[in-house]
This record gives sequence, structure tokens and C-alpha cells, in this order.
Amino acid sequence: MELPGMCGRMTNRESEANGLTEREHLTQLLETELLPKIYGFCILKMNTEEEADDLSQEICMEVLKAIQGGKSIENLNAFVWSVSNHMFCNRLRRKRRDETVYLPETVPARESPEEELLLREQEQLLHRELALMAGDYRKAVVMHYYDHLSCEEIGAALGKSTGTVKWWLHDARKAIEKGMDTMREFGEKSYHPGSLRVSCQGIPGYNHEPMSCAVRMSAQNILLAAYKTPMTIDELCVELGIAAPYLEDEVDNLVRNELMREVSKGRYQTDFVILPGSSPRLAEKIYKTLFPKYFDKLLSFLEARKEILSTGEFNTAGFTWDRLLWVYICIVTEMMLCRYTCEKAIVVKLGDMPMRVMGGKWIAWGFDDSGGDRENRQTEKYQAYDGPVHKMGKAIATGFFHAWSGVDSRMFFDTPEEVFLLCKDIIMGRTDPRRLEEKQKYLFSIALKRKLFLETPRGFCQNYYFIGHDAHCRLEDMAVELYREVEVLFKKTFHLIRQEFAELVPPHLRWQMGNFLSYKMRWLVTCSLYEASNRGLLSEPDENNRTWLSLYTSE
Repeated sequence: MELPGMCGRMTNRESEANGLTEREHLTQLLETELLPKIYGFCILKMNTEEEADDLSQEICMEVLKAIQGGKSIENLNAFVWSVSNHMFCNRLRRKRRDETVYLPETVPARESPEEELLLREQEQLLHRELALMAGDYRKAVVMHYYDHLSCEEIGAALGKSTGTVKWWLHDARKAIEKGMDTMREFGEKSYHPGSLRVSCQGIPGYNHEPMSCAVRMSAQNILLAAYKTPMTIDELCVELGIAAPYLEDEVDNLVRNELMREVSKGRYQTDFVILPGSSPRLAEKIYKTLFPKYFDKLLSFLEARKEILSTGEFNTAGFTWDRLLWVYICIVTEMMLCRYTCEKAIVVKLGDMPMRVMGGKWIAWGFDDSGGDRENRQTEKYQAYDGPVHKMGKAIATGFFHAWSGVDSRMFFDTPEEVFLLCKDIIMGRTDPRRLEEKQKYLFSIALKRKLFLETPRGFCQNYYFIGHDAHCRLEDMAVELYREVEVLFKKTFHLIRQEFAELVPPHLRWQMGNFLSYKMRWLVTCSLYEASNRGLLSEPDENNRTWLSLYTSE
């Protein structure tokens, strides 16, 4: 191991230029340039300043004795390094001479095991402190003590003054000394990392931001750690057990993508709402007090219009009522929730959402699943997922699908819009699936792969519910009728959710709260599907067809 910072080479030419003898020049070099570096070496090696002072004096006396004795020294730096390490080892021997070191029997004997062990421990402590040291301080230490650059050279490289570099080094040495004397304890997330799901409302960015920014476990745990209280890089390093160089890059990326903000110099905080993924109290409150009333009204409303919703302008593809309920429970509830949030002005509308630097207009929210069981573990297979939105001229196909347990909720997001438009033309009788052009055959093959259509002995069979423009408008009118009956229940539900989560949201994020709460109210959809299944009102997808898909379109 090379002694940090002891670089450079004394030559006869240098001594002659200064008009000094070789001995005088070496002595001067020791006193002016090397003495601070010797002391720095001792500070890193010893536990206290007193011990560092004693050791540095011993090293200097030994070097001076050699110089004054006329010893031939070609490279003073190398000689000082050798003396420093020798004197340090001697000091350890004296200090530990009467102590017994118990090593495991399985460890093979080595030459001077005590000194080797102690030196290794000191080295590991030094490496730990350097790994946990943030930014400019770490760079300055490494460049000065390991890359052997002067303060002037470091300043030029970093665009800082020499005085600033010296100050960094001074603070860094103090921090290293303090850290090495302290038994640092990494935070819980260093050995038990959390899990964070990120979603958003609005239009995602070019690379599917913000969801794509929180895929890595390191990013998730940074966001979780700095949610309620701003944290420095140093604090995050200790909490997560991650070296600063890697963590800094992750934090910079999160700040750049607007998932974190720099609250003050060097302190960072998560900039979107994160709430527990499990909330049994909330689920119990809603289910026991409000949900039965809502579901009974919803079911009675749909049953009264069963004949209308099963025929005519509603393209049911021959589906039975127990499958159609998958569609109507979701769509009608979604329509009413949208009406409620718009009327009560509880959400930030898309037009008012911030335009993001990396593209898109969105408000993010996250769910902390670190606790294990999620709120809807038993009901999660009944959740409805928003699907793709496609535009082509005046034709707009939009929709959502109901994914059975085990289905990737993103399976339709990368489906070309032409696939949905072709399917629409087939359903509306404008295109014959048996007479397709080459490009249409390719698009239809994707539709078959996505199970939008099934191939049967009798030909191709539509496998999803399609709502045309007129039917969609008719259904909206029906939803308005039901809304008048359940508006009070919606209000009570929203109030319960607000009570449950308000205290968990930091003050600077309260403006986003309405959007999250409106999203959380969609739990009524999941509860309704779950209850309908328990009552035997729903048919369940088989293993070969694990998704019920609905689309509605406007022309």
C-alpha cells in the first residue's frame, strides 16, 4: 500500500538550483512539504490526535536521523513511506505486545497476523469512510492522497480555488478521523430494502417517465428513505449502505426526472406522494360501512337494464350476462367516479399539471409495498387496468382491460394502434377477416396473439367487448341516473380516504393529494368485482384466456 500523498522526487539538480547541500535540501523538503503529509498519514492510521502527534514525531526523527547520518536517499518520498509504515507497525507491536488475539482455528497462520489484521482493519475503515463521503470532498481526498495531485492541480481540475481545495481536505480529514473512531451502523434498508411501485396520472414522458425512473431497487429505496425528511448524500449512503459515487448518480437522475428536489444545499427530498401499499383499516372501513350500500344500488341498477345492455346497439359479441358484468361494473363505476371528481374539483386537471422536463404532463404517486401483503391481496385479480389510448384522425379508440391474476398489465401498451382500428373495422362489418391484405394479415396476427380474436372451427370469434360511440353515450346517460343515488356515498368514501392518508403526506405535497385520493376511490371497482364473484355473478377466465378486455370507441 502506497502512502497517500507522498509523491515527487528530489534530484541533485533541484538542490544545486537552490544553493543548498543535499542534506540541507532533504531536511528542508521534509519540514516544508512532507511534514503535513506525514501527519495526515498518522491521522488516518491512529485513533486519537495525541497518538497521531507521537507517531508523526517518531517518523520525522527517524527520517532526520537518516538524513543527518549521511544515508544515501534517491527518492525521499519512497524512503518516508517506508519509514512511516515501519514505524506504524512497530507502534502496533508495542501497543499489542501483551494482548492475545484469538483467531478462528480455520484461518491459516500468516506472518505477523496481528499487524496484518490491524492494518487491514484500518484500511477497510478508511475505504468505508471514503465510500460514504459525498462529492467534492471525496474527489479531493482521492486526487490528493491517491492520485498524488497538489491542491493547485486539484483546484484546476475541479474549477475551484486552491483555498477551497485545502478547506475540503481539512474538513475531509476531520470527517474521516471521526468516522473511523465511530462504529457506524447502516440503516435498515441496507439489509432489508423496501419495494416501491410508481404510477402517474396524466401523460407519461418520452421514455415512460416517471415509472421508468424507479425500476431499480436503489432508486426505489432512495425515494422511500427521503420521503418524509430531506436527507444528504452522506445520510442516504449510511441508510442504504451504498457507496456515494453510485448513489450520487442515482440521486442526480431522480432530480433530473423531477421525482426528487433539492430542498437546500445538499439536502434532497422525494417530490411525490408515497403511501403504504397495505391499509387494512381503510379497506375494512369502506367495505363494512359504505361498500355494501353502493354495490346493492349498482347491481340493482344494472339488473333492471339487463335486457337493454345485452342486445341492440351494445355489441356484446354473444357474451352471457355473467361475462358482461365484468364490463358494466367497471365502466359505470369509472364514469361516476370521473363525474364526482370533476364536479367537486378535487383533482389537478391535465391542463394544469406541470409540463415535465423529460416530456409529458403528469403527477406521480407511489405505493410502499415494503410491508409485504398489499391491501387488495385477495382481491387483486379483480382489478381493472387502464389500457392504451390511440388516435388516428377523427377515430379514437380508447379503453381499459380487466386482467386476471398473473397477467402483465402492460401487455396491450405496446400494441400498434392499427391493430385496434382493424379489429374495430372487423366488428363493425367493414372488413372481412377472411379477405385481408398482407399488412392487415400481419396486424391481425397480433390481434390473435393478444386474444382480441379467437380462431374456432366456425371461423374467427370476437373475444372482447366493444362499445361504439352511440352505445357509449347511452351508457353515460345511464351512469348519470345512478350517480344521483350514490353521490352521497362517494362523498363519504372520499372523506374516509382523506382521513386515512392525510397525515401521511408531507405539507409540500398536499396539492397532489386530491389526484391520489380520486385514484384510491377506484378501489370501489375492485371491491365490486370481488363481491360479484363471491355471489357467483361473474364468469372467470380460464387458464388459456386470462384477460377480459373491453374497448369503447368514438367516431
